[in-house]
Amino acid sequence: MSFPTIENGCNPEVAVYRVDTTKQFPIGTKMVLEDGRTYRYCSAGGTCLPYCGAYKAKKTNTCTTAPTQATAAAQLAAYGDTLAAGAIGSRYVTVTIDTEIGHLTTGVLTADEMKGGFIVVGNGANQYPQMRRIVSHPALATAGGSLTMKLDGALITAVTAGTTTIEFMENPYSHLVADLVGSAYVSFIGVPACIAADGEFFWMQTKGPCWITSNSNTCNAAGDRTIVFASNGSVVSSDDVTVESGLQIAGYALDMSGSAESNAPFVMLQLE
Repeated sequence: MSFPTIENGCNPEVAVYRVDTTKQFPIGTKMVLEDGRTYRYCSAGGTCLPYCGAYKAKKTNTCTTAPTQATAAAQLAAYGDTLAAGAIGSRYVTVTIDTEIGHLTTGVLTADEMKGGFIVVGNGANQYPQMRRIVSHPALATAGGSLTMKLDGALITAVTAGTTTIEFMENPYSHLVADLVGSAYVSFIGVPACIAADGEFFWMQTKGPCWITSNSNTCNAAGDRTIVFASNGSVVSSDDVTVESGLQIAGYALDMSGSAESNAPFVMLQLE
C-alpha cells in the first residue's frame, strides 16, 4: 500500500479518511494523492460533514494602527534577536489583538494559535503593504492587547507606532465548519473527507474529483457544466443562478448529464 506524500517532505502512513482527536500535522499541511487529489489538514470548529463546503465564519483581526513595538532589549531577552520588533530586517512585529479573535472568540490566545495565518503590515494610504505568514507567537492571557508575532520573512519597511496600519487573519484551515448552513458572506475552501466534530482534526479536499450534495438539477441544460456553491455549502450549476451575483465557483462537472436530467454531480474540484 502506498501512502500520500505531504508537501513538507514527510511521508507518513496516514489515511485521508480518518478523523484525529489529537493533532498529527501542522494545520494547513498539504497532501497530494497519487491520482492528483489534493487535501489540507484542518481543525474543526463545529460539525464538519463530508458532502458540503467547509467554511470559516470568522472575520480578520480588527484593522488598526500599530501599537508600540517591542524594544531591542525585550526581543534579545525573549528571542535572542538583536533588532526591535517592527525594525527593517526584523522578522517580528507587535500587533494589537482584538477581543474576538481566536477559538475562544475573546482575544485570549494559546501559544502559536495564529500560526499559519496571514498578516499585511502597512495597508493604509501612502503605505507599502508587506504580506507575510505568521510563524509563531507566545500565549496571550488577557482579552486582547499587544502581542509580538514572528513572521516568515524580514520587514523591508519599518513599522511606525500609531501610523503603520496592520491587519491579519487566522489560519484559514483552522476551526472550520461544514454544516449545510453557511451564509452568503463566507467562502468555501474545501470538502471534508470524513465526519469531524468540534475540536477534532481532519483532511479536507481542495482539488480533484469529489462528490458534493446538490439541488438535483445540476447540469440539466446544454452547455451547463460549471458548478458553483450555494450559500449553505451545497452546489448548483451556474445555469440555475445569476452568476453576476458573485457565487463562488467550485469547479466543473465530471459526469455526463442530459436535457432536463441532473448528474450526481461528481465535481472536478478547483479550490487550489
